[in-house]
Amino acid sequence: TTILLAWGALAFGAEYALAYAPLLVFGATVRGLALVARAAVGRGSTPLAPALAVVFCAGALQVAPLPEPVLRALGPARTAHDFPALYATALPAAVDPEIVARPAVADSEAAAGRRYRTISIAPSRTLLGLAFLAELSIFFLGSLRALSVVRPSAIARSLVVLGVVVAVAGIAQEASGSLRVYGVWYPRKAWQPAAPFVNENHLAGWLLMALSLSAGYLCGGAARLRGLPADWRRRVVRLASRDAGEIVLAGFAILVMALAILVTGSVSGLLCLGAVSWISAALAFRRQPGPRRWAVPAVLAAVPVVAAVWAGLDRVGAETAGTLATAFGPDGRIGLWQDTLRMVRDFPLAGVGFNTYGIAMLAYQTQNPDVRAVEAHNDYLQLAAEGGLLLGLPVAAAIVVFACEVRRRFRENADDTRTWWLRAGAVTGIGALALQSLVDFSLQMPGNAALFALLMAIAVHRPAGARRRSAA
Repeated sequence: TTILLAWGALAFGAEYALAYAPLLVFGATVRGLALVARAAVGRGSTPLAPALAVVFCAGALQVAPLPEPVLRALGPARTAHDFPALYATALPAAVDPEIVARPAVADSEAAAGRRYRTISIAPSRTLLGLAFLAELSIFFLGSLRALSVVRPSAIARSLVVLGVVVAVAGIAQEASGSLRVYGVWYPRKAWQPAAPFVNENHLAGWLLMALSLSAGYLCGGAARLRGLPADWRRRVVRLASRDAGEIVLAGFAILVMALAILVTGSVSGLLCLGAVSWISAALAFRRQPGPRRWAVPAVLAAVPVVAAVWAGLDRVGAETAGTLATAFGPDGRIGLWQDTLRMVRDFPLAGVGFNTYGIAMLAYQTQNPDVRAVEAHNDYLQLAAEGGLLLGLPVAAAIVVFACEVRRRFRENADDTRTWWLRAGAVTGIGALALQSLVDFSLQMPGNAALFALLMAIAVHRPAGARRRSAA
């Protein structure tokens, strides 16, 4: 798991085919084997499996050949624009023959309604998106099975270390001022990249998830250390134990990751960092008993402040103001969202096709024509445009099922202290990325999506002891 997550993060966020192809293959293979293996604790099941299957089937309907009258009923605007021709004009060197190819149909056959076309305006792009969805579903379900055998604390410990490595890479890239990632790779970006994810918002999204789990790891370790002995010698021995060392490691990792988020200049990352820190602090204050219950919450609440002071308040303030002025102006996200809403209104039932937003915007983009819009910078709007009700309703149902499963795990009260905190940290990380997805698209990076799937598995997994008790 750690190797796969490290590859997804350090190989440019698995944004390019040379990085995401191994992630797809090895992730599906490893987790597929874990999924079909007969664990000693029993097979178990989750209602999320059929929910994800329904989402996949809804996406598959978008590439199913449909008669022209049915297609017009589902999306009257489907034939209003010649999307293949637009794509060929905009990117002649990257045209997929499958997109441009037109079926040779006689006029009489077309009049008789025997012409078949797909809902998706670019079936090959939709199939690629479905391949990612299938791999991530297998990765999630396999991780869920593996967590019945391997304690989540072992995965969290390695992720804390990996988070420091990713954060240091981002800080070093920013300090170098180089336009090449790792000093060797020129990305498809005109300004300074934020290694290893190229885009600073994608790096911030990954770090937010890792930081949230690290905060849960810290709180779990602190809860195990409560009730220090009164004798000073025994207290020193206790503070020199492995649990105390892990707390120091987690605290250091949280500070470094917060500093990396601020240094790279991601405004969405900055806002979500404050939310993660203060929510974790509130949970710690509520759950930690004893007269020193304020210690851990104070540390967590101070993380964004300390990181901002370390990075430079003037610099953070100037970058934040500049980014807000450009990103949310008429030529930024606001104008992009207005264009996307027009697309949603034209394709309310079935959408333009999963993973085809960039092609559809060739016909809908009116703001800032010098920059081609490939993503909506709002995953919810983009899902509505690409999937319509056909895909949106199954996704909403899957989210509800996931929320009910998380609530059920907490109400079962079958976790030990550290597992409870790791579950809470995973849920916080999921919430942080869901919040960032209102203004960015970090979840579309395969490296981020893999970590997101792992956090989902941690959030809804059942400990081995609880599984055995339920079987009995």
